[in-house]
Amino acid sequence: MILYLGACGIFRVDAQDELRLCRIAEYNQGYWLSPRGEWLETSLASLIYHESTADRTIWYEPFAIPGLLQTPAYAHAKIVRHAADSSRSVDEALRIRMERKAILHRRRPAEFVFFVHEQALRTQVGGAAVMHEQLLHLVLMAALGHVILRIIPAAAGAQSGFGGPFQLFEYRKHRPLLYLDGFLTGMFIEDGDIVGDHYRHLLPELKAIALHEGESRAFAAMLADEYDRGSPPDDHVEEEQLQRRR
Repeated sequence: MILYLGACGIFRVDAQDELRLCRIAEYNQGYWLSPRGEWLETSLASLIYHESTADRTIWYEPFAIPGLLQTPAYAHAKIVRHAADSSRSVDEALRIRMERKAILHRRRPAEFVFFVHEQALRTQVGGAAVMHEQLLHLVLMAALGHVILRIIPAAAGAQSGFGGPFQLFEYRKHRPLLYLDGFLTGMFIEDGDIVGDHYRHLLPELKAIALHEGESRAFAAMLADEYDRGSPPDDHVEEEQLQRRR
């Protein structure tokens, strides 16, 4: 590695991150941990790299709107909660998160599949007006040809729970990579047994329980209307949709 960096004109003093990654790779554990959050350089840089290079990204989010689909107001309200423990300003973190969204508008974008739990849509972040705008944005983004939104209804009960949030990065020429988003750390996993035998096998279950694309857009639009009218979103609509599908 050092010889390669030297040939590229990159010397030891400027290559500490690469050398640290090599030391981690020597253990060949099939995973590596990065400090969590958009406040920390190494974790964010790794996440952005894989988001921008994957041929398909599958994102499961049970608690919040996925970062790539967030509006500025929603993202600001989320970031403010962590600002006190950060070294970055809220404005800087918000700018970074918004710039990440550019990958959805590339000339030849990759495919993005978002499985979002209903709970994430019903959890108010920043108030009803922010949620109204956020859900309308969700509907518009889901209309893009390379963006697939599938909402997992709470009416499915215990079947609707699939653990914590994760991102699965798939490549045509490389093995898939998994990112688990934890509270304190983010874990990247490349171990084939974990990624292939466990998380990739979750996909048929997610597809089976989630609302179809058209139903998901209609459901998000219905919740946006509820937030706009200032009334709490009603649970009956998704129960009726689930019953029709059965």
